Amino acid sequence: MKNYQNSLFAIDLPKIKMKMAMINVLIADDQNFVRKTLAAYLEPEIDLNVVGFAENGKIAIAQVAKLRPDVVLMDIEMPIMDGFAATKAIVQKFADTKVLMLSIHDRKQDIADALELGAKGYWLKNTTAQELADAIRHVHNGYFQLALKLVEKHFSKSTAENSLPQDPALSHKLDVVDKVLAKIEQKVSIFEQLTPQSLNETVESIVKQEMHFRRERDANLQFSLDRLKHQINQFEKNTSLAIKVQLIVNLFLIVAVCVLSYMVFYP
Repeated sequence: MKNYQNSLFAIDLPKIKMKMAMINVLIADDQNFVRKTLAAYLEPEIDLNVVGFAENGKIAIAQVAKLRPDVVLMDIEMPIMDGFAATKAIVQKFADTKVLMLSIHDRKQDIADALELGAKGYWLKNTTAQELADAIRHVHNGYFQLALKLVEKHFSKSTAENSLPQDPALSHKLDVVDKVLAKIEQKVSIFEQLTPQSLNETVESIVKQEMHFRRERDANLQFSLDRLKHQINQFEKNTSLAIKVQLIVNLFLIVAVCVLSYMVFYP
């Protein structure tokens, strides 16, 4: 029975990884022990596949060009070319590859430099295997990742004034984002305060206002029509009177001409 259970639950991870959608990972670190440890961390994860290693930033760039990994775990301090320079080159040349910095240092300036160069996250090497695997997945899905210890140290409210970023232009952008978020939160709070009854009252008030405006508009239109009709009737009356006067004048002129003619021809 024991042998049967062992054979039943034996999992061939390489075959499973070949059949499912994988996140290909490149590990860049100058320490062989670290590279092997990180690979061992990711080996049990069936959706994560370590496709290669790099001993320095220059080799990392070449490996990215060759293997096109989804995520690069990038150390900072490496010979020949450090992780910052390699990250800058990878971000500029390979848009589909995301870089997750992995370092023993928790300096805020290192975090700022990594963000400025386009890294999608900054993680510490003393993380657990599960935390690292989850960070890789989130970075692959487009979410920025920052180790919780770094958040608590550099981005807590008590250190907000000294927290990153220090660049004035970037700080201005963050201020704009904060203002936009504040407006969104204000509108959300307004909607949350709306009850079905208050919503119905609001709709009823809007409908009443619209009906009042329409009645005023119709009344103004009717007044304009009545005024126009009155002007037309007045014009018709004036025209009729003028025609009558003209006829009388013409008749008087005819009679006067006849009388004058008779007096001339029959004195």
